[in-house]
Amino acid sequence: MGRNRCELVSKTEGAVLRAVVDVDEERAREVASKYGIDWCRDHDELLAREDVDVVYVVTPSGLHAEMAVEAARAGKHVITTKPMCVSLKQADAMIRECRKARVKLAVDFESRYLPDMLRIQKWIDDGRFGKLILGEARLKWYRSQDYYGASGWRGTWRYDGGGSLMNQTVHLIDLLQWYMGPADSVTGRIGVFAHKIETEDLGAAIIDFKNGAVGTVLGTTTCPKDTAFRIEVHGDRGLVITEGNMLHLSHFLDGEERTEEEFLAGKPRNVVEDMIRAIREDGEPLVTGEEGRKSVELVLAIYQSSMSERRVKLPLMRDLPFEYSELP
Repeated sequence: MGRNRCELVSKTEGAVLRAVVDVDEERAREVASKYGIDWCRDHDELLAREDVDVVYVVTPSGLHAEMAVEAARAGKHVITTKPMCVSLKQADAMIRECRKARVKLAVDFESRYLPDMLRIQKWIDDGRFGKLILGEARLKWYRSQDYYGASGWRGTWRYDGGGSLMNQTVHLIDLLQWYMGPADSVTGRIGVFAHKIETEDLGAAIIDFKNGAVGTVLGTTTCPKDTAFRIEVHGDRGLVITEGNMLHLSHFLDGEERTEEEFLAGKPRNVVEDMIRAIREDGEPLVTGEEGRKSVELVLAIYQSSMSERRVKLPLMRDLPFEYSELP
């Protein structure tokens, strides 16, 4: 993903890729050579550079907070990949330190920038769904045991923060809470069914939203073949179904066809464009730290519900569903 984001930065107007940091020297040299940039093994070297305005944190999830806080204290704006971190304490520290340093904090939920996903939010804001009734998020993918074993951090509580929900399905969980609004309570179930990992390879939940709507989440890496991930939302006046971040079906009782092209014009197409806009206009990115925190809290609520075998109310009264010292 780090290589992918280097490519994104290099192709975005207004952004200049300056340097890459990796503890793996061979990997750092390879990427630096491709883009003709500097490289180093210690991120402190990057933070000391005056020609760096934004630090893009693309590391194991459990390291996001530490590096984001250090970047903020060095006066750098921060983009972090999803999830923003693995605990609410970490999320709050990231938000607090970025505010204190007066730098921007953006969470890279790429789906939020895509035209069809933006259209759905506009339709919700315009009331075209009527009364929201049900929102569904479903991801069924395949991940081998080698996928988990080769990294040394995937599928661990400390560095991945969870499994199929926190790592893969969190994109859809972010969209679900964006569309449906704040959650009131969660009933969850997680388990390990096909892999040798600490965290879940299958998770499911029923969510009661504060507006009275219901939501369901299913995320697993046990499916023998990747299938298109889906978001479905319906109210008493409209329905949308997406597949792989694109509209698959939309139907509204008002019968009016809308493309929302005027609404989409000029909007940032990715988090790098968004950060550039936020800095130049002294505004806020689309997915701020506060927004990114919401999906972390929702996933942690699912974990807590499963581990306690009870419904969990939000906001959470506890942070992690366990202490790291409790891990085997």
